[in-house]
Amino acid sequence: MLFSEVAARAAAFLGLSMESHGPVLPTCILTYLSLLAAPVTRQFAFEPDSIAYEDPDTGLNFSSYTSARGISWRVAIPEDIPEGDKIFDTVLQVEAPIDVGWAGFAWGGHMTYNPLTIVWPNGNDVVLSSRIAYGYYSPPEYPNAEYRIVKTGTHVNATHFQITAVCTGCSRWGDEDIGFTELDPEYDSTLAFAYGDYPVDTPEDPSSTFGIHDSLGHPVFSLGTQAKNADFASKIEQL
Repeated sequence: MLFSEVAARAAAFLGLSMESHGPVLPTCILTYLSLLAAPVTRQFAFEPDSIAYEDPDTGLNFSSYTSARGISWRVAIPEDIPEGDKIFDTVLQVEAPIDVGWAGFAWGGHMTYNPLTIVWPNGNDVVLSSRIAYGYYSPPEYPNAEYRIVKTGTHVNATHFQITAVCTGCSRWGDEDIGFTELDPEYDSTLAFAYGDYPVDTPEDPSSTFGIHDSLGHPVFSLGTQAKNADFASKIEQL
């Protein structure tokens, strides 16, 4: 399917924040068929789905959304953004119940042609996998988004797992063929999540295959008012 066709179909979902459930497919297949909502920048008066969250582990300010499944997705960004191309590091924190198989985050708010961050528990560790989807099949690894896992904000206990990671390459993506897209740090933006209750096939391997999502959503994050951090670079360097 052409990128323009994906965008056209996604238009019907703009601004929605929802969860839905569906059947589990064989674990050798991953289809984010429902993660089609296109990203939208909110520049008008709507209440965001996210709340402000100050992380006690890292001291960072996050824009945080918690799904009905009890999974929290949190985004932190710098207060000072470079002029011109909006290329800057971001921080993603995911906290989930220990029985969640995997949790995914789409930086562009839809399935294809944007960085996907997939995380899952592996014993006392948490694994992070950088992916990108070009169609309705298992997304390959994505080398253009690089992550540094922050040990201070990453842990596993009897009830939950949490991972905190600095991403270089999650604020701008694309190429000359499809164009470039930037994460807008000034306005409310629709991002996307998905998760599966079944474990991945090979938990110790970041390139593991895994099954279709059990639920998904498209919450609106208030990055401009909730996620910004002064002295961002120095703070994450010390973590």
